[in-house]
Amino acid sequence: MSYLTVNRRKALLGGALLTAAPALLSSTTAANAAGTDLPMRAIARFALGDMRLTVIDDLLFTVPTAIFGANQPEGSVDALFAKYGLAQEFANMQAQVLLVETGDAKVLIDTGMGDITLPDATPDNGRLFAGLAAVGVAPEDITHVLLTHGHYDHLGGVSKDGQPCFPNAAHFMPESELEYWTAAPGADANFENLMISYANDKLAPVKDIIQTINDGDEIVPGIKAIAAPGHTLGHMAVMLTSQGESLLHVIDAAVHYIVGTNEPTWALGIEHDPAAAVETRRKLFGMAVEENLLVAGYHFPFPGIGRMSLKDDGSYLYTPVSVA
Repeated sequence: MSYLTVNRRKALLGGALLTAAPALLSSTTAANAAGTDLPMRAIARFALGDMRLTVIDDLLFTVPTAIFGANQPEGSVDALFAKYGLAQEFANMQAQVLLVETGDAKVLIDTGMGDITLPDATPDNGRLFAGLAAVGVAPEDITHVLLTHGHYDHLGGVSKDGQPCFPNAAHFMPESELEYWTAAPGADANFENLMISYANDKLAPVKDIIQTINDGDEIVPGIKAIAAPGHTLGHMAVMLTSQGESLLHVIDAAVHYIVGTNEPTWALGIEHDPAAAVETRRKLFGMAVEENLLVAGYHFPFPGIGRMSLKDDGSYLYTPVSVA
């Protein structure tokens, strides 16, 4: 996702995020390639046991606030934001990719948005590669790539110009996600079909080398996939564990750090299964509280690391923590 324009009422009703021109559904090759040329903006490095973690800021984007409460009366999200002193009408969001170095492995958890540019959008994405270079890691050094689901802001950096961006890496993706996002898009000009079209384009160069994963599978020792359906049907969270320390990456189970935690029953406008998403949030947040885990969120304010606590009303509070 980049700078987007959304009809608030459509977002409120859980409809399409935007209406795409039919030509955009038939071809993504005209996507602006400026994204991968953008310089590094921010990185954060810290240790988790014997693992070295690097959070790389990949993109900024803006969406109407109503998308975070698609099953709520109009104005509900803005009222919640007002309680926390946040801007209303539109929300500025971030996305960051996590590099995990453990033993001889260099593992990317998702790949950012790469060179994809949405219709009528200003590119502010594709900073992953500059971030990797800043810590001395070349694309050829990456040993494993985990794609948690098929949205383009997570897989946009996996390939470019028909070639894999990480040529020496083993690639992993949930089986149901690979099947869904490599199927042909429908004929209707809507946002879901636009996303499928982008995924088709980006996954084609790596489709035949992707290893499918299921709940509980380890990518390498200490990096485990956790089923977290709802945002998409096969969406995965990730648990990192090393030397008795653990971090739970919720990926997109909660997209906004205030709404997803304070109001876990509120639906995001693009969720494939809102009911499953609610159960996933409760499961992951409950696990984080019970085990006092560090928590990461793909779209939480940079660097997106914190802890969860349970509030008296049964909702949750996300508190950022320093990891420097």
